[in-house]
Amino acid sequence: MANGNGNGQGKTLWEMFKERLNQADTRIAFYNPLDYRVGALVSLAKGHPEFQAYDFTIKEILEFSRRIGGQAFKFTDYALAGTNTQSFNPDDALTLRLRVVPNQAGAHDALLLRLDDEFGFDPSFLEVVKDTTGVFEVTDDDTGETVRYERINEVKDPYEAAVLLISETTEDAKAAPSKTKLVKLEYWDYWRDVPIGEGPATKKQFLFVELNSDTGWFQIWQGEEFFL
Repeated sequence: MANGNGNGQGKTLWEMFKERLNQADTRIAFYNPLDYRVGALVSLAKGHPEFQAYDFTIKEILEFSRRIGGQAFKFTDYALAGTNTQSFNPDDALTLRLRVVPNQAGAHDALLLRLDDEFGFDPSFLEVVKDTTGVFEVTDDDTGETVRYERINEVKDPYEAAVLLISETTEDAKAAPSKTKLVKLEYWDYWRDVPIGEGPATKKQFLFVELNSDTGWFQIWQGEEFFL
């Protein structure tokens, strides 16, 4: 991990993260912009009819910390498990993440991400995401159609993140130390423009490739901006 600035006294983000947990007593404050608790029910149906039949539960909360230009930035993923209340068929279950990122207006933006694929460490796949072109292509297994994503803002290197994985929260929305875990991730962010209807308007579609630095496990998340 990159070294910090004077505020971190030369410590890595990971060292500062561990120190933060060691100093906690019974509760750990974390970036929780929606004030959610693990286990809470969340409705995504308002304005999104595709989720009318689903009940969503927060299974985990993940706080990401990364350093850019000597400054620490955070965002939070709410890991959602969706049950189809019309079928209750496990095959209809949804695994989603609601990613909430601070914006320059002092509020936050949200993305709704779906788990597209996951697999163990693959050196050849690592070379794909490390490619300096910043291009990532996805081919649909059913149609054979290939879509092209590019790194956001033409960044070439991966981001390194220290992730606080929270599986239980207290009544005041703090993390319980015994129910937290530290995870090191590298991730690559991509986007592409997709048309809206038949006109010239477009919207952004996002794709994130995450690599667990300890286990080598890859996950690929795809999604779009989501309005709560």
